[in-house]
Amino acid sequence: MMRHTQTILAKFCGRAYSTIASSPLSSSVKNGWKEQDCLVLYVLFLGGFYTHGFKNVYKRREHWHKVDRMRDEHIKRSKELYHTSKRYHKAMMQALKERKI
Repeated sequence: MMRHTQTILAKFCGRAYSTIASSPLSSSVKNGWKEQDCLVLYVLFLGGFYTHGFKNVYKRREHWHKVDRMRDEHIKRSKELYHTSKRYHKAMMQALKERKI
């Protein structure tokens, strides 16, 4: 599944980058970008950052049951992984003790 997702992502991202690079608008945007001062770029970045955050909060509110289920599954997997590593560590320490004796 992951390889399929990566293939699709690479295909569409590659297409998007090549389209942007060949666009006549891209050169004018690049030139305009160079002429901007840091304050304007900083404000634009913060605006985009907060907009992205607000969209995520809205989506979480809209799909709260899916988000909570995924969070609970993640916590459960993390605990299982922690306990598995703890048992492995305990077994390795026991094996080292037996070798030393």
